[in-house]
Amino acid sequence: MISCYVIGELHTVESLCMYLSDYPLTQLKGYAVQRPESFDAVYSIRPDIVFVDVAFLSGSNGWLERIKQFSSIVLVSENTEMAFEAFEHSAFDYLLRPITFNRFVKSINKFDHLTQLAHSIHSPRKQQVVDSFFIKADSKGLKEFLIKCDQLIYIQAMQNYVVLHMENDQRFSCHNSMKEMEDSLPANCFSRIHKSYIINDEKITAIEGNTVMLNGDETNKLLIGSTYRKAFFEKKAQKMIKKKVGVQIFSYSRLAVALITFGGVLIKAKAIGEFNIQF
Repeated sequence: MISCYVIGELHTVESLCMYLSDYPLTQLKGYAVQRPESFDAVYSIRPDIVFVDVAFLSGSNGWLERIKQFSSIVLVSENTEMAFEAFEHSAFDYLLRPITFNRFVKSINKFDHLTQLAHSIHSPRKQQVVDSFFIKADSKGLKEFLIKCDQLIYIQAMQNYVVLHMENDQRFSCHNSMKEMEDSLPANCFSRIHKSYIINDEKITAIEGNTVMLNGDETNKLLIGSTYRKAFFEKKAQKMIKKKVGVQIFSYSRLAVALITFGGVLIKAKAIGEFNIQF
């Protein structure tokens, strides 16, 4: 629920209180028909939105600055000329009197959308884990099959459906798009390598050039599309064992003569004392 408080003239308070009470997303937490001498009630409630009549903004507005620390402000006025006031006071929205219900709903929905967007940005995304899922094997959805991820080799796009290639030469088809399949499967286990293919990373047995072999079967040798190539090889690189470059040290005794190749040039070096060369 979006908690709200109204500070305004009688007609403004009456219409907004009625809208706030009727709309399912909002909850009326309080109101003031005139500018209150004390804003302690607002400070203690800390509503999500405070509707304020611009007529109450004359003089010192320290109270408004304090409210903005925990609430979004929606200014209300009877003319568009005061819209600049909303901009100056960093108001979330600006409503004209008489306030229509449709305009009120638009403002509330805007607040709800931006709040959810901000929450999704700041909240850590949970790792998606899927062991199995159901598909509808016919257009009427009368027959459903349980697909176990550890038995799924890859998914192939056809015309208006997809084919799931399973172990033991089993195949299932369903009327879903590749985008729907890609969004539903965990990205840490499955990779889109082509507009027509989504593969199970655990079934990869070899990668050669721009092709990938699955389940050790030449018939499951699929092309990696140029659009998906960079992301796939970056993901694959995370599993690559890096080769460490070793250091070889050669010691030469006094008066030794060595032939050293440096930068493709053969150099004859004569040592007076013992020295080391590192590669």
